[in-house]
Amino acid sequence: MTIDLSELATLYVDEHQRMRRMLIRRGMSAETASDAVQDAFLRVLAAKLVGIRDLKSYLRRSVSNAAVDIIRADRRAGETIGVDELDEDRLRDPAPLADATLVMREQIEALSRAIDALPPRSREVLLLHKFEGLSYQETAERLCMAKNTVMVHMVKALGLLRSGLKAGHEPSR
Repeated sequence: MTIDLSELATLYVDEHQRMRRMLIRRGMSAETASDAVQDAFLRVLAAKLVGIRDLKSYLRRSVSNAAVDIIRADRRAGETIGVDELDEDRLRDPAPLADATLVMREQIEALSRAIDALPPRSREVLLLHKFEGLSYQETAERLCMAKNTVMVHMVKALGLLRSGLKAGHEPSR
C-alpha cells in the first residue's frame, strides 16, 4: 500500500503542532522544531514509501531523526547564536588586561624588594613559613630556635613589610 497524499496532508494538519511541541520539550527552539517537522514530512512525501502500517508512528520517528540531523548539522557548522543568547562570561577574555598585568608585576617587584631588604633571620622565617608552608614549630626546628622566637621574627617581618609597602619604599633593617 502506498502513502495516500490526502492522508499525509490530513496527518500534517493534525500532528504538525503536536510533533513541534514534542521537539520543543526536548530543548529545540520553536523555529528549529518547525523546520524539523517540515523536513520529516517532506522526506516522507518524497520517498514514496510502500508498506507502512502506522504512518503516524513512522512520522514521529522521522521527525525525531530530522531533529537529530539538524542538530548534527548545526554542530558541524559551528552553530551561530543570536545576540539575545550571548553570554558575557563566555565572551570575556579571562586574561587580565595589560595595565592590570603591569600593575601586578610592579607590586610583585616591590614586594620582592621589600622581602630582600628584611633582616636576614626575619626574611628566612617569613620565607619558610609563608612561602614553603612550614608551621611555626617546623620553622623553629629547622632554624634551631624557639617557637616564640619564630613568632617574634614573623611579627617583625610582617610589620616591616606592611610599613615599607605603605610608604612605597623598602623597610629599614
